[in-house]
Amino acid sequence: MLHTISTHHLTNIDTTLISTQDAVLFWQNGVMIACQNNALLNDILQKTTHCYVLDNDIIARGISQFIDVRLEVITMQQVVELTAKYYPQINWE
Repeated sequence: MLHTISTHHLTNIDTTLISTQDAVLFWQNGVMIACQNNALLNDILQKTTHCYVLDNDIIARGISQFIDVRLEVITMQQVVELTAKYYPQINWE
């Protein structure tokens, strides 16, 4: 399953639904969770190591230097590939 996180509201995300074979994509305002020293991010990374963050959304918010190094920064083309590889998809808004 692909979990897309497009919100920075931590209470909207239920990490108990994320398993080791799942992938997590942080995009839109969700990239704010992808910053270093975020407790929710640490919880997600304990559940799966397949975590990605969209490059354009990082750049748009000017937070490149704050993104956790454990995440893979990807392009929109790679997002399309993720949606094909991980099905179904849940969007956390």
